[in-house]
Amino acid sequence: MNTQEVRDRLKKDLGIPRFEGKLEEKEYTEEEYEKLKNDLLQYFEDYVRNVEN
Repeated sequence: MNTQEVRDRLKKDLGIPRFEGKLEEKEYTEEEYEKLKNDLLQYFEDYVRNVEN
């Protein structure tokens, strides 16, 4: 999938309608997409949710 398709899918899967993350312009495999999504979720847990607590 291309970069725009990845952004659109992340918006839907993560529930972030205005997600405009800076992504490398390339074709992404399903494995790369899943890693990117998991990395974003881990970042949220480590740096955003911990600030809330």
